[in-house]
Amino acid sequence: MSSRVSRASASSSAEARVRKALKKYYLSPLRYPGGKRKLAARIAFKMDCHGVDGFERIIEPFVGGASVTIAFLEAGIADRAVISDLDPLVADFWATVFSSRADALADRVLDAEVSLDEWLRLRADDPQDTIERAFKCLFLNRTSFSGALSETAGPIGGMSQASEYKIGCRYNRYALAERIWELSRLSSRVSVRNMDFRRLIASYRAAATRRGIVPNDFWYLDPPFFHKADRLYRLWFADDDHRALKERLASLPGRWFLSYDNCPEARASLRRLPGYALADMRYTANKKSMIDDISSKEVTAHNFAQRAGVANEVVLGDRARTVEVHDVEAALLAVEPNAKLDATVRP
Repeated sequence: MSSRVSRASASSSAEARVRKALKKYYLSPLRYPGGKRKLAARIAFKMDCHGVDGFERIIEPFVGGASVTIAFLEAGIADRAVISDLDPLVADFWATVFSSRADALADRVLDAEVSLDEWLRLRADDPQDTIERAFKCLFLNRTSFSGALSETAGPIGGMSQASEYKIGCRYNRYALAERIWELSRLSSRVSVRNMDFRRLIASYRAAATRRGIVPNDFWYLDPPFFHKADRLYRLWFADDDHRALKERLASLPGRWFLSYDNCPEARASLRRLPGYALADMRYTANKKSMIDDISSKEVTAHNFAQRAGVANEVVLGDRARTVEVHDVEAALLAVEPNAKLDATVRP
């Protein structure tokens, strides 16, 4: 473990350090669909529960908005990061932020015309310059409904701009430029890839095999949703991709944490994995029952050294309690009586 991580871990819990990092108004410049800002503290809490202080490296094959990676770097949980996204627009954005060209991108953000005409121009444009590709990613993300980059996403306020919320309501140019400048200071600690998750995993697995050790790496895996992914992302998973990711978990070199949208397919696929849980993404003070707020949950699993005999976890609000697996199934069936929880992933 690096000196940066070990010194930080001696002062406070992982959860406390991550929650401090999460206080930033803009953790990530990107408004990513399914962003996992709140889940970063949950992962850190699980680290504390299992006596895990920190990592040499965090690896995100589906980086998206990069909230977990940024929180872990700024909190001193991880010393370095390797982030990847198959969408070249997203990969180019992060490669620019974590580079010497971040200043140029920040200037582009400051000088931008935020209008429907500019939104239409960028949607149709295929820029060749890296700065312009990075700017296109950020601009469309901040001005499109739900931050979606898909071809079907429309502008905030609609094509008529008759809504109370206009196209520029999420585009705070000064705050965004400042955050890009701040993040660029991490550039020496971040490597960016534009790779399929299979190739990325295979390359690090091969390296670990050659070295003959299990590295102190942490893999955060947040793949595209099972449902409606084609409406949110430019690239998404087919059924074979979901299965391929699950098959590779056992051979990942290091620790891992997997998160999915809460749906019958995800629960059926993940419920036999270690650390299976339903994580409440709302973190409300009013702790409701699993049945009442099941739609707000994220399906998660992890390999943070599960002890023999510890039951699967159901996470409620800011703390966790454990229940037997059959109790989890009973609660889910109460909500979805027709769900076949032990079925394979449905097409």
